[in-house]
Amino acid sequence: MFKRFSIKQKMIYWNILIIIIFAGILFFIMNNSLEHILKEKEIQIKHITETSYGIIKKYINLEKEGKMTRKEAMETAESIIEHARYDGTNYVFIDDIDQRQIVNPTRPEFKGQLQPTPPETMARLVNSMKQNKEGDYFHFFTKKPGQEGTFRKIAYVKPIPEWQWFVGTGTYINDIDEQRWDYIIELTAISAVITFFLMFGGIFFANLISVPLANLSASLLKSAANMEEKSKHLTQMSENVGNSSKEQASSIQETAAAIAEVTSMITRTSALTVQSGSLAHKISDGTAQGGDAVQRMVNSMEAIQESSQRLSDIEAIIKQIETKTMVINEIVTKTELLSLNASIEAARAGEYGKGFAVVAEEVGNLASTSGRSSNEIRDLLEKSRGSVQEILQMTVERVTEGQNKTIEVKTTFEKITADVNEINTQMAQITEATHEQEIGVKQIASAMAKIDASAIQNTSSAEKSITASNDVFNISKDLKDIAHKTDDIIFGEKKNCT
Repeated sequence: MFKRFSIKQKMIYWNILIIIIFAGILFFIMNNSLEHILKEKEIQIKHITETSYGIIKKYINLEKEGKMTRKEAMETAESIIEHARYDGTNYVFIDDIDQRQIVNPTRPEFKGQLQPTPPETMARLVNSMKQNKEGDYFHFFTKKPGQEGTFRKIAYVKPIPEWQWFVGTGTYINDIDEQRWDYIIELTAISAVITFFLMFGGIFFANLISVPLANLSASLLKSAANMEEKSKHLTQMSENVGNSSKEQASSIQETAAAIAEVTSMITRTSALTVQSGSLAHKISDGTAQGGDAVQRMVNSMEAIQESSQRLSDIEAIIKQIETKTMVINEIVTKTELLSLNASIEAARAGEYGKGFAVVAEEVGNLASTSGRSSNEIRDLLEKSRGSVQEILQMTVERVTEGQNKTIEVKTTFEKITADVNEINTQMAQITEATHEQEIGVKQIASAMAKIDASAIQNTSSAEKSITASNDVFNISKDLKDIAHKTDDIIFGEKKNCT
């Protein structure tokens, strides 16, 4: 039955059902609103009474602490409670246990006068004060300022045993009824607005939905026709792709074989570069050892140079010995002169000087012998000094020449070592580059293998695409059926019946 309705009609009927359900809920809420509002008012007046009790309790404590007299505390508390207001005009009242009015802002003229409290109410108040109970709710009828007659009122009263007071506040039931009707009027207005928006909004959104769906249905029909045509074209393309994939697979296999051969050549090149690198390392080690030997030679030449310096020191010593020899010759000369003088003196002495003459003669002989030896030593020293100077000159010349040659050899070896190290570095870079090329070619070979597999898979996929194209052709037919069914949903089946 519902299939014969359009989307707009279905949405209108659905909105009417929602309005009926909402009206029922509203009726239920209105029936329960009075009890709900009354409960809220009870909580409110209890909270206000408890707050007022706390204010009075504060001044009772000040009285107990001796900071204020009872009279001052009572008057201050009365003044604060008298000026307290809530919800506009509502107030807090205070009565004592003798039914005298202490605070009532609406009836200040009755302050200190007895109030007509019902006996049963007064009995409950007195009993709560004696037992020091919490506050309680009281329902009674009383006059309302500015209006004739009596009205029902609910109040919450709490006893204050210290001062024999009762503090409380209340609210009129008719005020709650008025608030309830205001609440009902608000709900009714809201319901009317919701009904308006549901009805007209439903029609508006139904048009928003049905028109695009109608366009979508037409697009589906058009797309189904295009898909049918494209499926035929896709079948032809899939066949072409299959043929191309087979040719591609053949070419890839040939390329893979060529890459495998290149990989083999690079592997051999890599092995040769590794051997060359090893040889370069050996040459580098040899040049380093040669450099060490040259350094040792330089050290030896420096030691020889130091020895030649010591020959110079020997020449200086020979000069010093020659000087000392000249001193000895001078002493010999003086000794011969003394011997001669001694012989002369011995001859003068005659017989007594013979022994002394013998001694003077022997001293003269010794002086002559020492003179001859000193002259021989001086001649030897002169010959030695000449030989030492000649050897020293030859040694210095040869050491200087050897040192220069050694420095040249050392410089050459250092250059060779630097060149070998550079060759070694380049060989290492070549080895690393060859290794990376080998890895790259292997990766290319692996990629070509994957491409080969992909080409084979493409061939298989092309065959599957042909099958899928046929499936798409069948789907296009199903889309036509879906488009016709969508029209039935949008406009109802009666459209097709007319």
